[in-house]
Amino acid sequence: MTKFNQDEIIQRVESEGFVPLFTHIDEDVCKRVLRASYEAGIRLFEFTNRNSNSFDIFIALRKHCDQELPGMVLGIGTIKNAQQAEQYIHAGADFLISPLILEEIHEVSRKHKVFWMPGCATATEIGRAENWGIGLVKIFPAKQLGGPPFVKAIKAVFRNMKFLATGGIEPTEADLQAWFKSGVNAVGIGSQLFPDEWLKSGKYASVTEHVKKIMETISHCKKQDIIPES
Repeated sequence: MTKFNQDEIIQRVESEGFVPLFTHIDEDVCKRVLRASYEAGIRLFEFTNRNSNSFDIFIALRKHCDQELPGMVLGIGTIKNAQQAEQYIHAGADFLISPLILEEIHEVSRKHKVFWMPGCATATEIGRAENWGIGLVKIFPAKQLGGPPFVKAIKAVFRNMKFLATGGIEPTEADLQAWFKSGVNAVGIGSQLFPDEWLKSGKYASVTEHVKKIMETISHCKKQDIIPES
């Protein structure tokens, strides 16, 4: 059973304001990216279920976290059905994230008391999550849905819902500030966080420094006490 409940996961996401997303077919690369992120200060990480060997790698990462990265909250993303949800919960996922909202996943997560963050793209989907008692949803694909203006508009209707924006987030101060000003509580960043050329050349120290800078930028944006415009 997971060590963290819904409120604890939401609090962690909101306090950090940042969820790194990563997937790869090489176990060693995944472990080194996870450690580089940990050394930067990351304590909540999403490994995404997008490759044929993702489950085997997740098992290895779960063990790696338990043995060498104390305090790391490790979740699994791209969960698209109940079977996958069951599989990864039994493998030790601390939380689940999906690109969609599906009742069968909700039922599994509720049964096991594991936090699930559905992906939502419309008011209807956000409203469904709210009615199910889910306090945090992923706005996906955030940039393609309309970016910060979309979040600002939807936040006016769902003032108590917390949002993680994922998809097209730029790791620059101007872009991050726009997202937080619109009303998001956190952002998810993947491909731009871990450049392929750095991974291929083993520049994991550069990954750590890159992640640190993004964390500092996000912290700066949050400390400005930005309030969404009415």
